[in-house]
Amino acid sequence: MSSHPAASEEFHISRYPTTHIDVWTLRNGTRLTLRPVLPQDGPLLGDLVDRLSPEARGQRFHGGVHHLTESRLAEMTQVDYQRHVAFVIATGHGAHEQVVADARYYLDTSLDTSLDTDLDSDVPHTSAEFALMVDERWQHIGLGTRAMLALIGAASEAGLHWLHGDVLAHNRRMLALMRRCQFCVTADPEDENLVHAEVSLRRHATQVAKTHISHQSPARAAARLWRWVSQPAPLLPVPEAALHAQPLPHAAAAAHGGPHA
Repeated sequence: MSSHPAASEEFHISRYPTTHIDVWTLRNGTRLTLRPVLPQDGPLLGDLVDRLSPEARGQRFHGGVHHLTESRLAEMTQVDYQRHVAFVIATGHGAHEQVVADARYYLDTSLDTSLDTDLDSDVPHTSAEFALMVDERWQHIGLGTRAMLALIGAASEAGLHWLHGDVLAHNRRMLALMRRCQFCVTADPEDENLVHAEVSLRRHATQVAKTHISHQSPARAAARLWRWVSQPAPLLPVPEAALHAQPLPHAAAAAHGGPHA
């Protein structure tokens, strides 16, 4: 299991990976941006979690989380992009920006040779644990898949061999997403309520990520960054597909992923 990097009052982001910024427009005109998390994203992530239903928060955090503390939000936003990588998908701009999805991974704190028998002995970290959550009003339009493939791509670029996480056995949507992203899904032998999902980043899953989200071209990455900073996106209505979804008690729900924030 991976551990949370400690939040620091003197945190300074040293390397913001702009090549992972992706901007696209839905059929109804809503513009979305997938970007690496910034330290000032705490309130936006807090709002996302607060909008989730109790069931959704349980699926995401595997426990009774009602509201994230400032220190927990600092852990989620003070990202070093080495041991901890995190992306959000957002709509709107400036004071009107809203985060509708969050995906991240933490490097495993110890080498787990049970995952791979031919690891180089001089490689300290070869695997990471992922976590993912999506506002349910924004589900069924591919945000979870897009975020997970971006995470797979980043982990592969970082030289990791495996990405893994535990999913609640009744979380069918998350398990379906895992299969779409070509994760191997197996029941936990010690806990019937958990399912373990893992993917080899050195095999076909890496190519899947590159097919859907390409970051190879510096020119294309620069163009995406320019679109993000120079063309403010208006806060537009929730996607039409989401408008027909069954309303939930707390207006939004369904977070997915492992036990870590």
